[in-house]
Amino acid sequence: MKQGLIDVNGTRIYHELRGSGPRLLLIVGLTGDAGWFEPFADLLAEKYTVVTYDRRGNSRSPRPRDWTSTSVAEQADDAAGLLSVLRLTPALVFGNSFGATIALELLTRHPQVVRGAIAHEPFLPSLLPNAQNLNGFWQAKLAKGGPRYAMTVFTGMKEGESIYGLDLGLVRRVFGNGDVVFLVEIPASLSHLPDVKALKKSRVPIVVAAGEETSMFYHCSSRWVADQLETDLHELPGDHDCYAARPKEFAGAFLALLEKLG
Repeated sequence: MKQGLIDVNGTRIYHELRGSGPRLLLIVGLTGDAGWFEPFADLLAEKYTVVTYDRRGNSRSPRPRDWTSTSVAEQADDAAGLLSVLRLTPALVFGNSFGATIALELLTRHPQVVRGAIAHEPFLPSLLPNAQNLNGFWQAKLAKGGPRYAMTVFTGMKEGESIYGLDLGLVRRVFGNGDVVFLVEIPASLSHLPDVKALKKSRVPIVVAAGEETSMFYHCSSRWVADQLETDLHELPGDHDCYAARPKEFAGAFLALLEKLG
């Protein structure tokens, strides 16, 4: 595995590069740390050149100076810039949760860098009738116990304890990303919806997927995207984080979906 920091879109991005073969970018959701993908990426690297990265301002990607807000567009530009700097375009793209939201935006803004995409359970709180109340909810958690307390509520994890057998370093980094998650990224997501017309115009193949055991929110957001694109909704094993919780099982089904993209 190769790893390091590179200059992308006006910031420094930590990335990891594994394997050989067709190019595949994995975009992580909120908490922004590539470590969630480690066992999954290792399995995929047997057949693909796999790129993972800590999103802007998260974990090992330093927070840009005076950076206090973001947008889904900025996040998509980062992903496109990363692929371009690494000379890995066009690539297949997988995004989970907020990462799937970013992947869809990547297709609308930079379709030339994408060969095909799997959007797994996109994070689209704007579909909820009380979407704007979410920001107040998390602000209340921050006021009660600070970003680390809010992260405990958000992830269901306890600081200092491993989850899914992943490295404790990942948990420590995740808890250090609370300010970015609750003050920068969640506010950027609350009013965002994918540009369906632009997605159709891009003509990049898109597979929309949801877990067999996922929550109603993520199943509904996935169904909404599939319906808007007039395509099927594909099932993958497990729930929202199955790629981390049961990577071998998830990878087997995921690889079959990748074959649909050619």
